Amino acid sequence: MALSQQYQWVAAYTAPRAEKMVTDRIANELQLQAYVPLHHVLRRWSDRTKSVQVPLIPSYTFVKMREADLWRVREIKGVCGFISFPSTGIAVIPETDMQNLRRLAESMAEVHVHNLDQLTVGAHVNVLAGEFQGMSGVIVRDDHAGNFAVEISGLNLYLTVTIQQDLLQYTDPPKSQPVGLLYK
Repeated sequence: MALSQQYQWVAAYTAPRAEKMVTDRIANELQLQAYVPLHHVLRRWSDRTKSVQVPLIPSYTFVKMREADLWRVREIKGVCGFISFPSTGIAVIPETDMQNLRRLAESMAEVHVHNLDQLTVGAHVNVLAGEFQGMSGVIVRDDHAGNFAVEISGLNLYLTVTIQQDLLQYTDPPKSQPVGLLYK
């Protein structure tokens, strides 16, 4: 899907550790909706352990913008470019994927980010209950066997979280096939 004159979500690639600053600048200077998904992790120093917020997807911030806003956003200090693919141009992220991303980031569950080449896709499922009720995704097999994955289709990424099997309803039979590569 190509960027158009309608407001759509895109992923901006930022300088390392600049996600929060870039998001604030886009929101304040350009009055555009910007979002960086953050989650809590424990960091250990020699004298203490502390819970800190870090970006769920490093060097990404999400911006709801039109094609006309492209260069204004690109000129913000810390923005390196936009996630794009040769066949489709700038990656547009569907609103439902952004809602799923927010729900996963705001949950207290341990969430992992994977490129498509790191996962084997299994059965498609719906979540019947719990904090992710209503989400659709797939069962995947990876280093955290039995995880539930939600695809962020515009970026060719999956976010995985462990969900009890009894909270899942299968929508098709399991299949086992590797999926394509994101990067060469």
